[in-house]
Amino acid sequence: MPFYNIIMSERYILIPKSLTLEQRLSKFPPDFELSNDYCLYFISELIKESSYQNQKKNDLPSSTKFFIPRCSQINQSIYKDSKKHLDYLYKDFSGEGRMLFRKNYEEDKCYSYNLPEYYWGDGELKLVCITEEDLIDNIIKYDKPQIDNIVRKRFNFTINYFDISRFEFDAELALNELYLKYQQTGNYAKYLKNAVRIMNFKNGYFPFWHKPKTDGRLHTAITQFPKTCRKYLKYDGESLAEVDLSSSIPFFLSYVLSIPTDTDTAISAKDAVLYAQLPYSEDILYHYMLAESSVIPSIREIADFAGLIQNNRLYEFFMDDFMNLDNFESNFENMFQRPFDGDTDELKKYSKRRLLSMLFANTKYYEQEQSVFYRHFPSIHDVVKKFKQAKFRDFKKSKRHKKLSFMLFQLESHFMLNIIAREINNKFKRKIPLFTLHDCLVVKESDLDQVYELMHEIFMREIGYAPNMTQKVWK
Repeated sequence: MPFYNIIMSERYILIPKSLTLEQRLSKFPPDFELSNDYCLYFISELIKESSYQNQKKNDLPSSTKFFIPRCSQINQSIYKDSKKHLDYLYKDFSGEGRMLFRKNYEEDKCYSYNLPEYYWGDGELKLVCITEEDLIDNIIKYDKPQIDNIVRKRFNFTINYFDISRFEFDAELALNELYLKYQQTGNYAKYLKNAVRIMNFKNGYFPFWHKPKTDGRLHTAITQFPKTCRKYLKYDGESLAEVDLSSSIPFFLSYVLSIPTDTDTAISAKDAVLYAQLPYSEDILYHYMLAESSVIPSIREIADFAGLIQNNRLYEFFMDDFMNLDNFESNFENMFQRPFDGDTDELKKYSKRRLLSMLFANTKYYEQEQSVFYRHFPSIHDVVKKFKQAKFRDFKKSKRHKKLSFMLFQLESHFMLNIIAREINNKFKRKIPLFTLHDCLVVKESDLDQVYELMHEIFMREIGYAPNMTQKVWK
């Protein structure tokens, strides 16, 4: 659930850069006292809601065609003269046209609105600050969410660092960066979605989602924040920085593979710690034991697989094999929207995507990639395949393969949140602000080195070895 941390005297809204209300007001002045702030806020809400729609096409016209329902009771609760304002924006003035299109009320349906295409211009958006205090107060009253009690109970130690007064954020430069990216890719739907995230962050609107039965990750405004814009974000006047686990999911797979799983032998107390808070931990582990006991993965294979991961060479290891498969050219072009030109960084990204997709997919897919993996790690391939096909409560036959991804993501999340982040928070008595970004820990640049060292110590203590970890400052 989302959470607000907001300066009450101002709010930022998002409108097309080419949109002006002044010309309409000067040529056709309304016969009532019009609130410029409310009109722009309403248009911004249409833009925001459009960004949440499912997009089959991502060009500008397709991404802005949606009619967004806005019920009169809600409009009235936010601004008492909302009807007069919307009627004025809807009116078709000669030579000026309508500023809003509207679909009329139907039974069980509210009026729906759309900003006409000619007001979008080239699609570039800008942030505008509105300051009408009563309007802002009503907006917050209407959109005043609460943090789910379970999320607050489990993760309050990191949630409390989301304090808008401690962030510095150049939203204008971030929007410019996003627009340049859109001009390169032509993906307006992505630009629109990320622009809304920029607006929400600027307003101190911080969402939190946690799905313990699936990925187990804590999703926040930091995890959603556009990667290309991170350099514009500062905390307590400092750049943020990350400690990233390289090949995180394969690392935890290698860890699970290394656990002795003789069904007559209990796992060690140290290994049991990682499973203690996972929703499906006991049953998933039990099924893994059965799968492994019937296949028996090679100790040498596990060591070789873990070695590639710890040396950050796993995805490079499969690059040439994947490049020589029959489906490489078409799959690469689908992923990057252009043919392969020999770029090894892109080839590594392709290798990573295909390997992880293969590990998590139903066994009837990625057959060519499976054959490559089997050639190098046959017993690991067999135990993974057996595990993904095993019967398991709460999983339909068509969804059984998801057990593996759930187990590994939950392990990663549990380790990053409940072991590493919580220990750092306690050790430094909240003197080191931190945020989790899936397999990363995000801290201030001045805290980066000591956090890196402590993370390495925790891995060595809890597991006996550490993954390859990289440091990066968001600049």
